[in-house]
Amino acid sequence: MILKWLELHNFRNYTKLLFEPKSAGAVIVIGNNGQGKTSLLEAIDYLSTKKSFRGATKESMIGYESDEAVIRASFESSHQREILVEASMVRNGRDRFLVNKQQLSRVSDINKVTPVTVFAAQDIEVVRGAPQLRRDFLDQCVAMLFPRGSSIISSVEKVLRQRGVLLKQTGGILTAEVASTLEVWDQQLSFYASKLVELRKELVELMTPYVFEAYRVVSGKDETVSLAYKCSWDGDLYSELVSHRREDLRRQTNSIGPHRDEVEIDLDGHPIRHNGSQGEQRTAAYALKIAFHSLYRDRIGEDPILLLDDVFSELDESRGEAILKSVSATQTILTTTGNIPGILEPTMKMYVKEGRLVDSLG
Repeated sequence: MILKWLELHNFRNYTKLLFEPKSAGAVIVIGNNGQGKTSLLEAIDYLSTKKSFRGATKESMIGYESDEAVIRASFESSHQREILVEASMVRNGRDRFLVNKQQLSRVSDINKVTPVTVFAAQDIEVVRGAPQLRRDFLDQCVAMLFPRGSSIISSVEKVLRQRGVLLKQTGGILTAEVASTLEVWDQQLSFYASKLVELRKELVELMTPYVFEAYRVVSGKDETVSLAYKCSWDGDLYSELVSHRREDLRRQTNSIGPHRDEVEIDLDGHPIRHNGSQGEQRTAAYALKIAFHSLYRDRIGEDPILLLDDVFSELDESRGEAILKSVSATQTILTTTGNIPGILEPTMKMYVKEGRLVDSLG
């Protein structure tokens, strides 16, 4: 997969921009902090996920004193199929998201159309942060890798929302009507959640050897990283949901389900979240990204576009070069303030200053 061109209108600090990497290979975007380098990658990734990898709101991505931001890009798959993706974010109104001029039936499927892998400094939080971040990472991978992944995730989220609303409306009282409605949601949640957990566990099993190898290559050490999926319940989920109804009503929350599960990441048998150094946690985070990128390529037959957001400022030279050696990508777009790994032979260099592409930073 390659990005042929990207057009921005009123996105972040870009009033108007045409970015044309066109070819395969490595494209380096150079600029000082706060000039728009990360925003460029954020726009590309948005067309693959309809989210900001920085966790930003829609409003913050719309340019100052503008009511609408537009991102438009042309991609080319490994089979030479051209894909036009257009997104419009409206401050007070309905957003649009089109692929080849057609509205997607389910926007969550977009990452199957234009796959992208992002490496950013905040990736470390997937390893050391809250369990929700690890579940989100798993679900993003599930949606990309498995045909029904995004549909199952959407169904689980919908049932959890509806069940949660009901729990808050009851005042903690289990009437016959409430019990009847909970019965419906518990059956649906048990059905869809079981399918989601199966996919998550399959993904963890598939990724584990890739993570093991990636960590050793990037760290340069003979250490063992392992992944383990931990459910928030034992046995049959439906039975557990029924037994927790009164407690859920009292607390007005969904106490068990896939939204409470955890992925444990161990280094030589010890939880890296609690026992690992910051360097080990960052290496593990990048190993997770390398692992899924490689797994996706091997299973689907398409190289996701690789976006590297100033990651080499956080790594020593040997680890930075190890990442580049570990990840096969038809096209890599890398941002930096000037530190370019010696191993990299760019096909194009571009400079960003105050939301504009310029010939140099001088």
